[in-house]
Amino acid sequence: MTWSQFQPRESLWPVNAGGHGKAVHARPSRHGFTLVELLVVIAIIGILVSLLLPAVQAAREAARRIQCTNNLKQWCLSLHNYHTMNSVFPHGTISDGGTATVPVERRETFVTAMWPYLEQGVIDDIYDESKPFWHAVNRPAVITQVPLYFCPSDRRGYWKADVYHRSRGNYVVNYGNANFRQNEPQYLDAPFGDIKNGAGQGRARRIDDFRDGTSNTIIMSEVVQSLSDTDWDGRGDFFNNHPGGAQFMTVNTPNAGVDLLYCSGPTSATYPGPCTNNGGSDAKVSARSHHPGGVVSALGDGSVRFVADSIDLSTWQAYGTIRAGEATAPL
Repeated sequence: MTWSQFQPRESLWPVNAGGHGKAVHARPSRHGFTLVELLVVIAIIGILVSLLLPAVQAAREAARRIQCTNNLKQWCLSLHNYHTMNSVFPHGTISDGGTATVPVERRETFVTAMWPYLEQGVIDDIYDESKPFWHAVNRPAVITQVPLYFCPSDRRGYWKADVYHRSRGNYVVNYGNANFRQNEPQYLDAPFGDIKNGAGQGRARRIDDFRDGTSNTIIMSEVVQSLSDTDWDGRGDFFNNHPGGAQFMTVNTPNAGVDLLYCSGPTSATYPGPCTNNGGSDAKVSARSHHPGGVVSALGDGSVRFVADSIDLSTWQAYGTIRAGEATAPL
């Protein structure tokens, strides 16, 4: 070992100006953000979120529309299964108030007839057709909600405007270019209608009655429910045989026109669509939905289409009938 190895090495730290050899500590480096930098980052994040949010909402609505289409497809297939078993489609509504010889009040809609074909046999088993839909014995059946009743873009509503509570729904049948009674001059044969004491325009239809072909006739579409369960607004009250509850009309194109029915909820004048309260004497209800730009509709051949609000009125009304000889453009 040489002497040089024992020599003191150079100081590993600088000396101060006074030469006293005291250590000078280095200033620590800065690792945080300034307020301005934070504000810039927050602004950038806000811009990115504002750009992404419409895309996310559009994707969610697209998924809801697909689910709505699948729901309506199930309804349409169930109608065809009913036809296979009974050789006719069900009545749209039955408004049988009974007679002196048959004092049975039968009030119901197509919905109760569909239960066995929608895999809802349990509900069907507890429903008594000899009693009206509002009867206490039928309350457990009509208060039960099934996902197929509802478009995912709307709410799962109930009718609670009186003591006869029941579920609402979004899917209804086509009563054509007319009022509920289908007794107006412009009436053209519709796929469904009301039977009152065994009579009425809306006799049960067979596929053979579709003279223009099942692919040229809309049989079901959507309506929008009221905002509140307690609104006395018949739209979407699809267990009720009263005018405007279980049907739509093609008097106006989708999401257009002023509905005419019993609608006295707080917002009924504007929501779920413009409405004039006629006290429930009759009804004209447009197909409506929360889907931007149109409604989902089912044709008589079992196919389902998205029909734009901009469809020509004459085309919409032609697709609303079973009559032959009407010019129809593809949906």
